[in-house]
Amino acid sequence: PPERLLEDGFDAVYIASGAQRDARLGIEGEEGGGVYHALDFLGRVRRGEEVGLDGRVLVIGGGNSAMDAARTAMRLAGGPVTVVYRRTRAEMPADEEEIEDALVEGVALEELASPTRILLERGQVVGLECVRNRLGEPGPDGRRRPVPIEGSRFQIEADAIIIAIGQTPDVAFLDGSAVSLHRNATIAVDPQTGLAGEGRVYAGGDAVRGPATIIEACADGRRAAEAICRQLGVPFARPATSLPTLSEEEIGRVKRVRAVKVAQRRGEALPPDRRTGFDLVEATLTEEAARAEAGRCVQCSSFCDKCVEVCPNRANYTFFISPVNLTVPLLSCRQERLAVTGGEVFRIEQARQIVHVDDLCNECGNCATFCVHAGRPYLDKPRLFLDRNDFKREEDNAFYIERDGRDWVILRREGGRESRLRVEEGGDVAMFENGALRISVSLPDFRIMSMELRQPFSGAFSLAEAVEMYVILRGITTSLPFLPV
Repeated sequence: PPERLLEDGFDAVYIASGAQRDARLGIEGEEGGGVYHALDFLGRVRRGEEVGLDGRVLVIGGGNSAMDAARTAMRLAGGPVTVVYRRTRAEMPADEEEIEDALVEGVALEELASPTRILLERGQVVGLECVRNRLGEPGPDGRRRPVPIEGSRFQIEADAIIIAIGQTPDVAFLDGSAVSLHRNATIAVDPQTGLAGEGRVYAGGDAVRGPATIIEACADGRRAAEAICRQLGVPFARPATSLPTLSEEEIGRVKRVRAVKVAQRRGEALPPDRRTGFDLVEATLTEEAARAEAGRCVQCSSFCDKCVEVCPNRANYTFFISPVNLTVPLLSCRQERLAVTGGEVFRIEQARQIVHVDDLCNECGNCATFCVHAGRPYLDKPRLFLDRNDFKREEDNAFYIERDGRDWVILRREGGRESRLRVEEGGDVAMFENGALRISVSLPDFRIMSMELRQPFSGAFSLAEAVEMYVILRGITTSLPFLPV
């Protein structure tokens, strides 16, 4: 068990053993001759072993492994091959292109059929007994549940059956371990950290989720690594990342790409009548096609702007800032006086930002519908008000900008309280004030020049609020001079 590794001196253990066992149907006849399980079957074919597949083949399941097994069986047995699935094609978890390729290659699909018994004669497969289903109410995964129809049993003749209904972890190595398992043999963990029970044993990937994706497994590993470092008191060092910086000309080109629908470029496909062996079905792209396909990239990782592009009222605007990396003061009340009691790091890394002009918004919801980050930009982004009275009626995330002589002033409302930042002419001094304090700072480093306590408060106050206001003020007044502020 993994605890033994801890006894041997390891500081922590991470279990990422995967889901390498074929799931079982648990029906009569499953141990008969001519019954295969998908992972074992595909592995044997990959190793060049003789599998003895011939005649009529049924594949039970609806995922990618089922499609792989069906397409492989077509090449070995020559057909007929039928996929038996308990729901309809629309609910199949396999990738659509895998389903389409299987059908093009001659694989048949028997929908709404649940196996109840594998029929054997003298220990050898001769058919499959099924019950017909109808679709009921959706389950937790959103797919409608198959509901057996009484009196609908039927049989399908077969010479071989491949079971491809999923995979489960092999957890024999956990015998004697305190690690808990779910009924499907996956490991039970804290979803926030990956901790498997007490101690310093963690787990992730398919051993926890069941068959999933490489991306999810990587995310589990990263989350657990951070939790392990935190538990052991080791700094968690994130690898440095740098995003490409696009010029205005490049951004314009990308926006033009986003404005039109360009078909995907795919490699030339092998005709169905030539898919009798294991030659590559879809050829690699030519250089010209690869360049054209790369040109479809909409640079999601470089900039988004989706809420700007889809707003019919033009209420969302892009503005630009200088990235910020400051240690800002933390202030507290000490004997009825303001005192600097610490500091915190404040960062804004993206130069490209979005502001929402609330006066122009009718809350149609377009920006929320199309937000690739599952956000609500009309509520989440800084909300700028052009009318002071409208601003005063807001409780949270509200900003108002005005001129006061030669100075710029930005007002902010959060939690029903108002704060104010005045940037003096020349731009090297600012005055921040709210109901509790008044502070003069130098710009752009936000070094405190003077401070005054107006009303005692509890806890600590961070000047990060003032930095945010300054960044928004500078970004909007320099990037969006046409706004009537």
